[in-house]
Amino acid sequence: MDMNDCDASTSGAVTENFDVFLNHRGPDVKAMFVAHLEDALRCAGFRPFLDARSLLKGNPALKSIDQALDAAKVHVAVVSKRYAESKYCLNELVAMMRSGKPVIPVFYDVEPVDLRWVENGRFAEAFLKHKSKGRTLKKLQEWTDALRALADITGLCLADFKRDEAKLKREVVNEVARLSPSNDPVDVEPYRVGLQRRAHACIQMSDNTGAGTGILGLVGMGGVGKTTLAREIYNHFVAEKKFRNMTFLEIHRDSSTSNVEVTSTWVRELQKQLLWDLLRVQTSTSNDYSSWFRKVASVGPVLIVVDNVYKLGQFEELVPFVNDLHPGSRIIVTSRDRSVFNNVAGRSKLEHCLYDVSTLGVEESSMLFNWHAFQADEAPQELKGVAKDVVAGCGGLPLALKVIGSSLFDVRSDEDSKAIWLEAVHALRQNPHVKGVLKWSYDHLSKPEKHMFLDIACLFCNRGVEEALGYWKSCHDCTSCGGVQRPHTSLRSLINKNLVSVDHGHSTSTTTTLRVHDLLMDLGQEKGKKAKKHFVNGTAGEASIMKKQGTNKTLALSLVGSRKRKFEAEDFASMPNLHFLELPDGCVVNGDFRCISTEIRWLRWRGIVLDCIPLGLDVSCLTSLDFSMSSNLASLWTESEGMWKGFPNLLQLNLQGCTSITRLPNSIGQSSQLQNLNLRDCNKLKILPKSIGQLKRLPYLNLVGCSSLKGLPESIGQASGLHHVDLSGCTKLKNLPESIGQLQQLQHLELYGCRSLTAMPDSIGALSNLKTLHAQGCTSLVKLPPSIGLCSRLEWLWVGASAECQTFSDGHIGEAWSRLYHLHLCNCGGLGSLLP
Repeated sequence: MDMNDCDASTSGAVTENFDVFLNHRGPDVKAMFVAHLEDALRCAGFRPFLDARSLLKGNPALKSIDQALDAAKVHVAVVSKRYAESKYCLNELVAMMRSGKPVIPVFYDVEPVDLRWVENGRFAEAFLKHKSKGRTLKKLQEWTDALRALADITGLCLADFKRDEAKLKREVVNEVARLSPSNDPVDVEPYRVGLQRRAHACIQMSDNTGAGTGILGLVGMGGVGKTTLAREIYNHFVAEKKFRNMTFLEIHRDSSTSNVEVTSTWVRELQKQLLWDLLRVQTSTSNDYSSWFRKVASVGPVLIVVDNVYKLGQFEELVPFVNDLHPGSRIIVTSRDRSVFNNVAGRSKLEHCLYDVSTLGVEESSMLFNWHAFQADEAPQELKGVAKDVVAGCGGLPLALKVIGSSLFDVRSDEDSKAIWLEAVHALRQNPHVKGVLKWSYDHLSKPEKHMFLDIACLFCNRGVEEALGYWKSCHDCTSCGGVQRPHTSLRSLINKNLVSVDHGHSTSTTTTLRVHDLLMDLGQEKGKKAKKHFVNGTAGEASIMKKQGTNKTLALSLVGSRKRKFEAEDFASMPNLHFLELPDGCVVNGDFRCISTEIRWLRWRGIVLDCIPLGLDVSCLTSLDFSMSSNLASLWTESEGMWKGFPNLLQLNLQGCTSITRLPNSIGQSSQLQNLNLRDCNKLKILPKSIGQLKRLPYLNLVGCSSLKGLPESIGQASGLHHVDLSGCTKLKNLPESIGQLQQLQHLELYGCRSLTAMPDSIGALSNLKTLHAQGCTSLVKLPPSIGLCSRLEWLWVGASAECQTFSDGHIGEAWSRLYHLHLCNCGGLGSLLP
């Protein structure tokens, strides 16, 4: 904003926490447009900062403006004809662009091109004046870079609204609303028995921690409802609007026990979620997380929920400076371990309180059970007696009540329901503990459902649904394990009985993940180990090898986490029906690989020290092979080895980071079932075989970072199932084959950083389902084919090309791109006009 409106010598202080910062030059736009925009934002419930109107006497005005700029969650830059004359506007713009927060450009009587060509455009005279006033070259360059960066953001032009300022104003308000953090409620249980009572008690305790930052701990055994209660409290505060911003961070159980590499992954994801929820900042690196977190204090009071904390380090990774939060902020921590919360509270030295989440009483237990078993407050008269016994056996544990109730719901109208209910009561009377309750639900499953439940609890919890289904389908005719004849049906049954859940992730996620509650996972792993079918803990797996515990019943063995690094192939000979094998990263296996089961479906051996698949290892049944991070692996096999016919059943092939691989065998095309081929960071891979076109079921081809790859074979057009091709970072890729236009299912084509790419084929226009074309950083790209205008479903077009890049010279896009909502053309100086 221009200090003509707010004298720099004037004293002032911000009077409230602002969430929108209006950057503008007052003499150009304040009297009408910006003043009306401020009123419209306030009417919409926002708190915009508008220089003099938002200041009080008392403190330096420039400092107060900086504070408001830092506190705002969304910045609006109104660029007018004489905008560049104001050093204050330009300095604010630099700070805005560096903040990482959303910036909405509003071009008022100017065009984005005026910002890109500062030296020769509309702002040239203003910059000459700045130079004559002694502004440093460094400062002038900062301003120039900020203007160009602003021009690259899709903004709102007054000209596009036919100079209708009222319409422009409404659109700015809509855009601010879209980009502003919204405290949306989280999902809660449909039957909220006892929740409101508990939540009210917790909220009262939290209020008593005073006006500063306070911490509330929810501690209790697994399955008692800590997460459910935390969600209820969170939603209460959403409705109450007590906090400026809120975030709910959920740590899944595998994150608590995984190795360092996996831990860093989940930490980054939750850190990104926190920054987005609280600051609306997107960052791809965790290196600057601490500095970003300190900015949370400027937002105002916030609520941070960290669910399922297993150890102190997890909390500290996510909330590094708890004492720096704005007064009035609250943190909620749930954990099974009371000492974990005590450590969190003790380290912070903040006011804190602890709520012991206990089991439900008889009345609430009955209500919760009845809703799941009968979808009513009370049980039918003829079943009240046995229902009472079942409830008593559940011991007030909400998870047990939900699981057993859901399991019995399906048989309440069956003619044998009385007998089944009596069996349940008998099991509970024999073993009244919680595991007895859950064990009964497991015992009542069909044989295929039991088989699937053990597989999920031991092997596939937190893995993709499609990966697991592929594994089970491969066992359809398997005599050694019995298999799961109808995996989709069995999975649906387990979900309906609340033994398994499916997590669809964020709205942008394309994968669904299997989840199992901790207690149920414990039950499944205990049963798998006892039956000598699943040894999935690294220590237990190692013991099974050392003590020869494996038998012909053993189906799964995971040695990940074992300290042992050398094995003999003969160690696995006692497990002839082994289906699932995970070896420690970088371990060595010596001996005759023919000793290893011929039934292997799943093999993970990351960092394998061999240069190819070992001779004698039967891979004919494999559905998933993970050789990632194997720097010695030069090829899967050689074509001269006649025994290799590819992998007829392979669905997943992960070769990420195999930095010695230069080519794939041509017979890879015989793996016709392949659904995921990950070649990321295979930086010596030069070519793909012609047979790649035979992979018609492959939806995703990941070639990110294959910096030696020079091109794709023409046969790629025959891989008709491709939806997503990612060639980002293929720095030597010079062209794309014409046949790429045959990929009618292709929706996403990523070419980021392909700096040797000079042109795209004319056939690109035949990609009728293409939604995303990302070609930023293609610095040698000199031509975009006019046919690109035929991609009628295009939603994102992001091109950063050579300054001489040309296209659209003979025509215009017209209405062809009616679905396009993000257009980013960077350094494309030779482009013709895009629209009539």
